[in-house]
Amino acid sequence: MNKPAFPLVKNRKYLLLFSLLLFAACQHNPSPATFTLTLQLSHLPTQGTIYLDALEINQVKTIDTLSLSGASQPPVFTGTLPEEGLYRLRFPNNQLLFLVLSGGHTTIKGDYDQLSQVSFSGSTASSTLQAFLHHVYQENQWLSNASRTYDSLRQTGTWPDSLLNTKAQQLQLRQQALENYILHFADTTQSPSCAVFALSMLQTRDELLQAKSVVDHLLSRFPHHRLVKDLVAAYQLIAGEAEGAPLQVGSQAPDISLPDTAGHVISLHDFRGKYVLVDFWASWCAPCREENPYVVSAFQKFKDKNFTVFSVSLDSKKENWLKAIHDDHLDWTHVSDLKGWNSAAADAYHVEAIPANFLLDPQGKIIAENLIGPSLEDTLQKILP
Repeated sequence: MNKPAFPLVKNRKYLLLFSLLLFAACQHNPSPATFTLTLQLSHLPTQGTIYLDALEINQVKTIDTLSLSGASQPPVFTGTLPEEGLYRLRFPNNQLLFLVLSGGHTTIKGDYDQLSQVSFSGSTASSTLQAFLHHVYQENQWLSNASRTYDSLRQTGTWPDSLLNTKAQQLQLRQQALENYILHFADTTQSPSCAVFALSMLQTRDELLQAKSVVDHLLSRFPHHRLVKDLVAAYQLIAGEAEGAPLQVGSQAPDISLPDTAGHVISLHDFRGKYVLVDFWASWCAPCREENPYVVSAFQKFKDKNFTVFSVSLDSKKENWLKAIHDDHLDWTHVSDLKGWNSAAADAYHVEAIPANFLLDPQGKIIAENLIGPSLEDTLQKILP
């Protein structure tokens, strides 16, 4: 869903689409189908290469290329497919066009300079996917613009809290409506490839776990489809991981003892008696850097009210870590073992995407998680006098 900053997801075996290991299993092997893909695009350049990529669970595989230099007009891809699958076209202007192929003849018509507005004939699933992506894009644009407007109003300090809270609730409702739309699409589309694509847009483990009924229904509808089976296997890994994850609101936060910027080992336990935001981030993480001004604002506002920040970096290069602390004016405690995603603290807190944070009460109990954007300051306002 659209948030003030999109998280960067950890590259592990159990994360979602295009980053998973394939699972060896007895496969249903449908008969291969021949396909023809014709590109009737005006303003198509006469130089460069178009790539046809297959989007698999563990990789993106280029299955064909077409040179535009001396190519037939219109350009045509041909080949065989084992079953319906997800594909994308990569054009010389670096734009991508996602589609679903399942055999037969598919034609793409439109303007090369307006690829988001092309039409498909011979592939109902591609048209369905295009309409889905268009709606998600429009909603994300609305949420992004509305979030910027909210931030501007909040920073002026002229709007009363009651009106700001109303605006924030409207954003949350619209965001939830988009998530519901994605789940409904995945649950009702007649294309297994479209359903897998939609579920891959869920950004966190919690979002995917909440989609259990959709995942179960998807497998019952398409029990032999490879993408579906691989997604279900991924879901089962994530669900198994979640069963042993102790970090829920109300649970005791694990201690963290790591070197600070000067090399001295600092323990989170030493901050008992304060409200502490345990903040996972990294200098290379653009969404984290976009989130930092919110954390700085909350720290400056509440640091004299028994609140502090304990930042854990997933950096591997100390100089980059230190520079980001200085550049972003992060004037609180920082620790890191400089092991990147292999950080012991990240493992202890089951951090799979950053930015991520946990708000602890003075007894070290988790009272809130992932307070992103203005929600951090809003939550502290309710908790601290």
